[in-house]
Amino acid sequence: MLRLPRFLSLLLFVTLLGASVSAHALDAKGKMPAPIVAVVDVQKILEQSLAAKSVQKQLETRRSKFQSEIEGEENGLRQAEQELSKSRDQLAADIYADREQQLRQRFLVVERHVQARRKVLDQAFTDSMNAVRTALEDIVGALAKERGVNLVLVKQPVLWVDPPLDITDEVLARLNAKLPEVAIKMAPEDTK
Repeated sequence: MLRLPRFLSLLLFVTLLGASVSAHALDAKGKMPAPIVAVVDVQKILEQSLAAKSVQKQLETRRSKFQSEIEGEENGLRQAEQELSKSRDQLAADIYADREQQLRQRFLVVERHVQARRKVLDQAFTDSMNAVRTALEDIVGALAKERGVNLVLVKQPVLWVDPPLDITDEVLARLNAKLPEVAIKMAPEDTK
């Protein structure tokens, strides 16, 4: 018997909640409010923001360092391959086959290392840019509330926009002030 009053209370709450949400979305005449629109050039912001540039610079530094390390390993493998090739006539067939197998294993280790590092770098880029996008969304939401905007569109698919509706420059300025840099995070063993 106690369950029925709880159920009725819950039903009443859900009904009132639904009525308040739909009343909030509708104007006094029961119609949807007229859209108040702003436009943001997200691509421009992601290219020109200080945070995005800092992410690119940090990752480029890490990629260059990684590329240098890989080139050193590849040179070592080439040299070992040349030495093995030169000693082919001097070694017994089974010893040569063992050394050739060891060299193949080294190639596979380097290849896996390269793939793992690329994956780590890609994930670091994604995570860092997600931080930029989150800050961007917060700033756009706050600016929209300040201006009474109820619809913000991404500029890229918009064919034409009246310049006063474009809030890109203000969003970019606020993003640069709020988030001038994003430190990329990588696992300690992957920062070598």
